[in-house]
Amino acid sequence: MNQKTEQIRPVTVKIEDFKHDLQEAVTKSELPPFMLEMILGEYLSGVSIVARREYAQDRADWEKTVKADEKDG
Repeated sequence: MNQKTEQIRPVTVKIEDFKHDLQEAVTKSELPPFMLEMILGEYLSGVSIVARREYAQDRADWEKTVKADEKDG
């Protein structure tokens, strides 16, 4: 049986694709810059909250792993 391996896009390619898609969305919106600034600012604020939570969880997980390794080692 022939299994297809899933290709994982590098983060650099994902970033460039995202920038392209964002530029396309901004252009297609035909909104004035002050409205785009307001909308993107609100969105960025939400993303920042999620990023801080993710960082806190990653930090807690990492510290838990380090403590477990120290206990075992």
